[in-house]
Amino acid sequence: MSIIYPMGLLAIFTLLYSYVMIASRQRAVKSGHLKPSYFKEYNNDKPPSYMQKVTRQWANLYEVPVLFYAVCAAILALGLEDLVFVYMAYIFFALRLVQALIHTTYNHVYHRLLIFFCGMITVLAMWVRLLLIA
Repeated sequence: MSIIYPMGLLAIFTLLYSYVMIASRQRAVKSGHLKPSYFKEYNNDKPPSYMQKVTRQWANLYEVPVLFYAVCAAILALGLEDLVFVYMAYIFFALRLVQALIHTTYNHVYHRLLIFFCGMITVLAMWVRLLLIA
């Protein structure tokens, strides 16, 4: 097992999720909920909630995961990869999937926050462990 796999899975999920975001934008325009001109400056119309949720989740996939990718890259570069780090990486990946599912379906704020917090703690634990053994 290698930490590169959960890294790659998260990257692939992020790229595939981009299509969900694009589809939600197309839906908003085709249904008349949003004018195409909105995408020039993002300031005149208010996007429908289904598009806002998907777009916000897409942005989330580029925020905390940056710290995840960085710690994984450091682990690989320093040759410190072990099963504990690999399992932690898979846990983070799974949490991001669950968060995306919650965010883009029933969107219960406290459920989403709990999953987000668990992901943050996982990445923090990876960084702390790395610093302790490096």
